[in-house]
Order: sequence, then structure tokens, then C-alpha cells
Amino acid sequence: MTKRQIEDVAAEDQKYEIYADLVETLFGTPGSFVAGIGAGLLVAVIAWLTTGDLVYFGFVLALLLISAYRIHVLIAHTRTPVEQRRRDARRWELRYAIGGVSFMTVVGVTAAVLFNAHHSEMVAYYGVVLMTGCAGALAGRNAGRPHIVLGQVIGVCAPLAITCLFNFSIWYWGLTGIIVLGIVSVESTTKFLNSVLESALRNGRDADTQRRRFKSALNSMTHGLCMGRADKSLTVVNRRMYEFFGLDSDTMPKDLATLTRMIGESANISREDTQVFLEQWTSRASLPRTDVFSREIGDRIFDFRCEPADNGAFVTVVEDVTEQRRAAREIERIAHFDTLTSLANRFQFQQRLERDLRHIRKRGLSLALLCIDLDQFKEVNDTLGHTIGDRLLCAVAERLRECVRSVDMVARFGGDEFCILMHPTIETPPADALARRVIEAIGRPYVVEGHTIVIGASVGLCIAPRDAISVEGLLKCGDLAMYHSKAAGRRQAIWFETSMEDALVSKRRIERELREALRTEALEVHYQPIYDARDQTISTCEALTRWRHPQLGYVPPSSFIPIAEETGMIVELGEWVLRRACRDAHLWPSAARVAVNFSSRQFQQPDMIERVRSALDAAGLAPSRLEIEITESTLMQDTEDAAAKIAGLRAIGVRLSLDDFGTGFSSLGYLNRFPVDKVKLDRSFVSELSVSSKTQAIVGAVSLLTAELGIDLVAEGVETHEQRALLLAKNVHLMQGFLFSMAKPQAELAQIFSGVARGGKLKVVA
Repeated sequence: MTKRQIEDVAAEDQKYEIYADLVETLFGTPGSFVAGIGAGLLVAVIAWLTTGDLVYFGFVLALLLISAYRIHVLIAHTRTPVEQRRRDARRWELRYAIGGVSFMTVVGVTAAVLFNAHHSEMVAYYGVVLMTGCAGALAGRNAGRPHIVLGQVIGVCAPLAITCLFNFSIWYWGLTGIIVLGIVSVESTTKFLNSVLESALRNGRDADTQRRRFKSALNSMTHGLCMGRADKSLTVVNRRMYEFFGLDSDTMPKDLATLTRMIGESANISREDTQVFLEQWTSRASLPRTDVFSREIGDRIFDFRCEPADNGAFVTVVEDVTEQRRAAREIERIAHFDTLTSLANRFQFQQRLERDLRHIRKRGLSLALLCIDLDQFKEVNDTLGHTIGDRLLCAVAERLRECVRSVDMVARFGGDEFCILMHPTIETPPADALARRVIEAIGRPYVVEGHTIVIGASVGLCIAPRDAISVEGLLKCGDLAMYHSKAAGRRQAIWFETSMEDALVSKRRIERELREALRTEALEVHYQPIYDARDQTISTCEALTRWRHPQLGYVPPSSFIPIAEETGMIVELGEWVLRRACRDAHLWPSAARVAVNFSSRQFQQPDMIERVRSALDAAGLAPSRLEIEITESTLMQDTEDAAAKIAGLRAIGVRLSLDDFGTGFSSLGYLNRFPVDKVKLDRSFVSELSVSSKTQAIVGAVSLLTAELGIDLVAEGVETHEQRALLLAKNVHLMQGFLFSMAKPQAELAQIFSGVARGGKLKVVA
């Protein structure tokens, strides 16, 4: 249906409802109804008693019968349910009209007959007076249906008017005119009263509709609402108020005190708290301005918004803000706490640190900061998975809470980094003791889902205002101290020193200059030969990166290689060395190979094999003349990926060398699993050959093992004739070290190759 159609239907419904109301007014005054019947009967009874004429007795009987019918209709109407009789309003109107018009017509005929036969006698005038009295009362009682009044008035007045007009002299015509005027007057009055009554009914129904809408709107509100007068008596309490506080909806509180008491009883609030609640509500509702207060009632939180109204009255809107407050608290928790461990997060920690730094500046106090990094945590994640790692972090957080005082703060900064802020003190904070407790607590074994896990902690300590006076500065000092702790062997607590910052500045400069050196190709590649004692030839040369800086001078690899690893530049650096080494090796004798070190990150690149093939193709170097050296730690990180990469290298003909052999915990396992061509005995074994018979036995065993497996064995770091002799005694023929040659640039290496090619022997330089 369209909006217009809906409005038309609503208008028709209202019109019928008003009609039904008007019909109901016909039966609305039983007293005047019975009085009218009695007055009409009195006309016929007086005529019969005074004249004794049986005609009037007949009128009495007729009136009695009609009266019985009318009373029956009245009783039946009263007994019929309101909704049913409103639906049948037209039928009830017809019944009433039949009884009313017929009754008044008999009364009118009786009066006319009486006046015609006895107009000179007093009884006739009694009849006329009673008849006109009945006619006059009709306008007031039956104004709801004017046509019924008109029928009744005509029925009661027309017989007498006709009698006067046709049966008497001209002087009686005036009486006829008066009667006609009376009929017109009653009709006019009836219509006026009907319009007033209909307007009142319509206004009342509109007002009732507005009341229902208002009540529906009040009860449909998502907020509770109550309205009251200046004396705090209540005029409106909507349904939501009852629902909010579990109140009895059949009980309307008379005033604010009663409502507050009902809420208190429903929520089991003590009398004292209820009184406080009442005083709070009353005081806010009495203010000349809008005011809001919050109250926790039961397990819910409500906002009470009190607004002033005219003449001291008030309106209070109540809103259940439980979910909003809980959401706000959750947002606050997420913003200030670590979601995994429930410790303070970086944001909250920095806020507290900034506040404490302002405090110590004003009061001349000191505070200590501990930066904590977990040792071996990455291995736990890699081997046991992140779920176990997360539970381990929660266990670590709990132990850290146990280590500190209630006034100290523990925070998780992300990953496996934690910080502790000690409460400001006058003396130097006891940070050393706390650091020892932390290292001891974290170092105790953990049992997580059946796994026994042992980790450690490296701690960096700093103090304000001695080391720094800003949040950023103090955190940087703590980080530097913590990094030095890890570098010094882990499971230690080291205080910040200014030299650490100098080292950081130097490190950042090296990083910056190294990027520039890579961009401008200012680095060099030197080559250290591997000597084959069996035929005194150079079998392989290892490519080693060298850097001579215009201002810094010679920068050792131990200074810039770790920085390259840390920043990821090692991949770019490694590829540059690979291409340069292949290009240089192409100029060497065809029997000489070049060995290039690959870092773990470089070896793990997805396109590593393609890069190797590209470097070989660009230099025109045979794949068999390239050896790639990797360490055992590279194989440990992803053994399946490493196996695939090694298979790919061997497929194109590149040789593989295992560097620093013997330093890992599963070296023999790697020899069994991975097809390597060469192993390089770590220099730590060579340095101990002359002082340790066990080391000699180990070297001898490794020599026998590699010989059985068909793998070349190279001894690194050979620096003395004694070491050379002991290695030869153990059948180790491939040697590398300062005893034979330092790493040489390409030009000098060409001279060495020339000497060997002319039949000269390699000169031992030490």
C-alpha cells in the first residue's frame, strides 16, 4: 500500500471509532433513559386515570411493551463485551432508534388525542407539558445521533401540531407554529451538541493516540527515563527503567526516594550505599544545569544524565554503558598492556619512565633501568614452534613479576625483549642484585607441554640521571649495555659505559661507509692459497674481502662483516665477491680453483643457484673450478632447504666445502647427510696440536675418516713449522695459513702462479 492509501485507511478507522463512541453515548445515561420512559408512561397513565377511557389504557399497554423492549436492549447492550458491541455499532443504533422513535410517537399520539378530546381541561395541559418536557430532554441525552432525536421529536410533537392545525380555531394555529419552531430548535440544538460531542471525542481520541504514542516511545527507548516535579515526586517512569534494575512493573514509585530504594533492594545494595546514591541523584537532579554521574549497580554500569525542566522539575535519562566501558577498558588495556603476557607494553612503560624522570629531576633522586633479552629463545621458536614460544614468554613474564617489588614496573617491549624500571630512590638503586635475581630466575628450567626448556638472559643496566636524562637516551643506553652483554658471552649483566656509545657511533659510520664502498666498488678481493704438500702446488685460493678506507685506513673483516650480516648487506657483498672471484679465477691456471664464502643469509636466498650460474657464465669459469664454503650453522637453520641447495649446486658441477669443521655439535652427522667435497679443520685444532695429544688424536681420526669418505681435508691457520710437521704426520696435506702465504691481491697472486708454473716450489714464508 502507498502512504496515501495507508493514511486513508487510518482516517476511515478513526471515523468509525468516533461513530462507535457516539452510539455508545445513547446507552451512556441509564438514569435519564429510565426517567424518559417514566415521563412518557405518565402521560398515558394520567389520561387513563382521569378519563377512564380504554383508549388511553391501550396507549399504556403499548408504551409498556415498547418500554420492555427498550429496557431489554439496554440490558443486552450492557452485558455485551465492549469490543463486540463497538463492532456491531450500527445494529445497536438501529435497535435504539426503533425503541426510541416508536415510544415517543406513542407518547405524542397519546398527548394529541388527550388534547383533542379534553383541551379545555387541566389534564390535557398536564399531558402537553409532559410531552414537551420529554421532547426537550431528547437533545441533551441523544445528541450523539441527531437523526434519532429528530425522529423522536417529530414523533412526539407532530401529532399535537396536526391536531391543533386541523381540529381547532385559528388561534390554535399559533400553537402549531410554536411546536414546529420547537422541533426546529431541538434539531438545531442537537446538531450543535453533536458537533461539540464529536469534536470532544475526536480530540480525546487524538489525545489518547498521542498518549499511546508517547508511552510507546517512552517504553521503546533504549534508555531509561524518569520525570519528576520540584519536590522530587515522579510523574513518569518508563519501562526500560524497570527492566534495567529488575523492578516490579506493577509498582509505580511515588518519588525519587522510593525509586532509589527499589533499585537498592533489587541490586542488593546496602542501606548506606543506597542513601549515598539517593543523595547523589537528588543533588544532581536539583542543579540548574545538565549534569551526568555514573554508578555501578550490580554487575552493570549506568550513566545518569540529569536535566532541569520548568518550575524546578527534572528529567533523568539513564543509559546502560556497561559494554562501552568494558570496551573502553579493553582498548585501554590493549593500548597499555602486552596482549600475550599482560605486562605493561612499550607505550605505558615510556609514559611511566617519562613521569619518573620528571620526578627525579625535581627531587634529586635516581632510578635504574634494566633491559633484558632472552638467550636461545629463537632456537625454541624454530624447533618447538611459536605456540610453545608464546607460553614460554608468559612463564618468563611471571618470573620477572616475582623478581621485582610492587613499586617497580616490568614491561615487554616485543619479541623476547623485556624492561624493568626500578622505583626512584635517594641512593643508587640496587640494580645489580635485581639483575642477578633476574638471570637466576630466567635460567631455571621450564616445563612447557612436556618439553623441558632451558634459556638464559642477557641484561643491560643504566641509571638516570648519570647515563641519560631523557626517555630515548636512557633506553638507548640500556640497549647498548644489553647488546654488549650478549656479545660478552650472554647470561651476564653489564652496566652502560660511554665507550659503548662511541662504539655505536663507529659502527654506524662503518655501516654508512660500507654501503658507499659497495656502491663505488671500493672494496678489494684478496686470495689466500691452499697449499698441497703432496706436489707442492696451489690447489685452491680462498677469496677474502679487504677494505682500505681513505680516512679509516685498513678496516679488518672482523669489523665490517658482522655489520654487513646485521644489516643484510652481506647478500649484496657476497654476490659482488662471487662475481669478482669468478672473473679473477678465469685468469688463473686451469687446475686452480677459487673458494668463496657464503653467509647463511646469502645461501638461503631463493635464487641462490641462479645467481651462482649467472656469475660463472659472466666470467666464463668452469663450474668445477668454483668451491662454495658454508659453515655448519648454515646447515642447521633449514636442513631440507640446505639439502636442496647443495643438490642444485652439485647438479651444475660446483664443489661444496664445509668451513670451521669440528666446532658444531653434529659435524659427523653433516658428513653423513650432505655430500660435501672438502672440509676445513677449524684453526682451533691446529693451534692446539703442539700442546695437546688429544687434539693430535682427533686430527688423526678426522684425517682417516675423510680419507675413507673420499673428502679433502684442509687445515686452517697453519702458522709454525711444528704445526706443519704434525699435520703431515697425520696425513693432512692441504694447508692454509700465514706460514705459507697471506691473502694476496690478484696481481701478486699471478706472480705466485707464474713461479709454480715454471717449476718453482712454493716458498714457506715463516
